[in-house]
Amino acid sequence: MAVTWTISRYLVKEVAQYTALGLIAATPVILIPNLFDRAEEFWVVGVTLADQLEMARYIIPLVFSYALPVAFLFGLMMAIGRLGGDLEVTAMRASGLGSTALVVPIGLLGAIIALMTAYLMIELEPHCKRELTALSLRLAARGGLIEEGRFQSFGKRMIFVQKRGVGRRLEGVMISDASNENRRIQVFAETGEFSFDPKSGLLRLSLENGDLRMEPDPSDAFEEYRISFSRFDYDFHALRLGVGPLRYWVDQLEIDELRDAIRRIESGDRVWDLTYRNPLMYSTQIQRMYSIPFCPLLFALVGVSLGLRGVVRSRSRGMLLALGLFGGYYGLFVYVQQIARAGVVPPHLAIWAPNAILFVIGIGLLFDARKLR
Repeated sequence: MAVTWTISRYLVKEVAQYTALGLIAATPVILIPNLFDRAEEFWVVGVTLADQLEMARYIIPLVFSYALPVAFLFGLMMAIGRLGGDLEVTAMRASGLGSTALVVPIGLLGAIIALMTAYLMIELEPHCKRELTALSLRLAARGGLIEEGRFQSFGKRMIFVQKRGVGRRLEGVMISDASNENRRIQVFAETGEFSFDPKSGLLRLSLENGDLRMEPDPSDAFEEYRISFSRFDYDFHALRLGVGPLRYWVDQLEIDELRDAIRRIESGDRVWDLTYRNPLMYSTQIQRMYSIPFCPLLFALVGVSLGLRGVVRSRSRGMLLALGLFGGYYGLFVYVQQIARAGVVPPHLAIWAPNAILFVIGIGLLFDARKLR
């Protein structure tokens, strides 16, 4: 019993070390694209060191929820590859230790990783994504959304401000609005002031002493309308930061909110606060949040089975198998998500199919390995 406990600790330590290395390697790969996705919007509003630290506080849990299963798979296959290359698995089996000595400790470690992934995916991911959106809005409300001396595009609107004054004061404002293709407008103002409402995403320009010019409708006989004003309020939703009337995306909703969204859509309620009116989007997300945390357990099953069969005999082969296993799983998962959202296959069947395939493969390999003893 003492020998088995010692070997179990040794195996867990070996896999945990390689998992930590995998996490260090995988985190930048997932983190950098996320930062680049948000780089433009945060660059526009101008971020401070405190803003960057707050941003990291929400982005890092998001990254870990995906990096952790990948890192565990990498660590598992690398550890088994080293054990296989040094013939330690063969020695364990020759000394009378069965597959249980390998399956149980690694399975327990996989269960711990699975629970951590579940917490990150189900509890933290929606919260962190909401907070990132709120951070974008708070930064925009601070006033960095409007820059001087630069043509800025907000959807089909172009705004130029010659100079920023004290606070939110503006000088020399030009607006070109092509949101209505039949009647484009241009606004020129000597001065003005702007405000931004984070809750609604509404940017308002309160302009003073200027002209409003409208291009004529094709059916009009007049060439152009021109109106002088002493005060003119111009507002629109700041599409640059992806905001409008505040609506949460599917991956920003918690489990209960996803279920409530499905109920409201199916009952015919008004759902102005939802981004999608298709209930399959929400049911697919629910199944996704439940299924992904099982990956580490299934990776453990398949990895141990391959190790017992002697397939993984070196760390390089273990790394290649890890990449192949993850690539196949991820590609299949992306595909089943698409067909679930399209209604081709019910979400609970489609989303769990990759896990079911991994389970069948792992069990088959495990029983086959036991026969080879």
